[in-house]
Amino acid sequence: MKHRNRIKRAAALSLAAALTVLGAIPAYGAEAPEKDEVIYVNLTPEGGEGTIYVVNSYDLTAETSITDYGSYRRVKNLTTTQELACSGDTVTFTAPAGRFYYQGELDPARIAGLPWRVSAVYLLDGKEIPGEELAGATGHLEIRVSLRQNPEAAEVYRDNYALQTTLSLDSERCKNIVAEGATMADVGKLRQMSYIVLPGKEKDFTVTADVRDFEMDGIQVNGIPLVLDIEDPDTAEIKDQIYDLQDGAAQLDDGAIALEEGVDQLQEGVEDLRDGAEDLQSGALQLSTGAKQLNDAFQALSPIFDRAVDQYAGSLSPAEEARIKAVYRAFEQGIPTVAAASGLLAGGTDQLTNGVDSLYDGVLKLKDGVTELSDGTMQLRDQSADMDAQVDDKVDEMIDEYRSKSFDPVSFVSDKNDSVAVVQFVIKTGDIKVPDTSAAAAPEEEDEDGTLWQRVTSLFQRHSDR
Repeated sequence: MKHRNRIKRAAALSLAAALTVLGAIPAYGAEAPEKDEVIYVNLTPEGGEGTIYVVNSYDLTAETSITDYGSYRRVKNLTTTQELACSGDTVTFTAPAGRFYYQGELDPARIAGLPWRVSAVYLLDGKEIPGEELAGATGHLEIRVSLRQNPEAAEVYRDNYALQTTLSLDSERCKNIVAEGATMADVGKLRQMSYIVLPGKEKDFTVTADVRDFEMDGIQVNGIPLVLDIEDPDTAEIKDQIYDLQDGAAQLDDGAIALEEGVDQLQEGVEDLRDGAEDLQSGALQLSTGAKQLNDAFQALSPIFDRAVDQYAGSLSPAEEARIKAVYRAFEQGIPTVAAASGLLAGGTDQLTNGVDSLYDGVLKLKDGVTELSDGTMQLRDQSADMDAQVDDKVDEMIDEYRSKSFDPVSFVSDKNDSVAVVQFVIKTGDIKVPDTSAAAAPEEEDEDGTLWQRVTSLFQRHSDR
């Protein structure tokens, strides 16, 4: 019995020890923890290719075995002294709990695949000059910076990343600084100019200054995911004006309809007037013709009348004879007047008819214009009927262009890295500095035990000193 108990105790102790050992062994099969990538790019002062590094970082709650991917020329542990195992495009290591960083150097050819192309041109007194020859120069300086999208790069960066560009000038060496469109700030003796380029956009900007013994740090371009918390604007005031416009458009359309109806009535009246003028003209012509015929008849009848009166003079009293002759002469003298007047009337009705025809033509043109006006006011009324909704849609469309969108970050280093939380880019053109030839400026050996910040900033410093 005692022997069996000893065996049970030994088995229990062995199992406990095994569980303890297993608990201490990192789980290589577990899901890879998320990492952050910061891509540091050093360019020449003009934006030509230089060096490119990646700082990968992990926030770990326990010691973890990690497999990461990237075709690095060399890798370096920035947190501990442990060597990193690198085979092909695979990097493996065990990282302690906490924040862990390691650096990988990429082939400079990868710079051509950056999402943006950064270039700078320097002009001294109007003549282009290489950046390296600008150190220590004096004169009027013009710096032209161009930020362009790289159509060959992944769209996820171009569509979701903003560029924060900073250019700093020493205010003791540079006077009369002009930087249109920049956000200006003084940081110590430096005049700092900042520009923001929104996703999907490009930008050119120019900075000018009068310089003496010129030096400057490189232009820095940070590519970061755009995070904007934009609230919907209050469009109540705009909508009130739109409602007034809608009411005005409705009233204008109603007025145009009424005007069109009035012109229709005017057209009908002018048509009746034209018909009456034509009838009047026809009657006046008939009257003129009849008057002429009557005048001719009286002229032919006059000798006959005189002979008849003379023939029957004996049967008439002198008074009757005289009265008959007076009445006849009055008719005889009046007929020509009637004939002349009827001729004038006929001429007048002809002018009236022509005038009415012109009036009718004018009414037709007026009707065409009023019809066109009515069509236009109807179109305005229809298009403004939902203008308030169109304003909301347009405002949403404009804001959505800049409102932060959710997207899955994509590793710049390798598409095998599928657990990536953040990818950022830090691009810097070369410093323009006068070489320091003093003994104190002799290059020091790299401090492997320096702080993490010293190791990261050395990525830029080493390139600037080359």
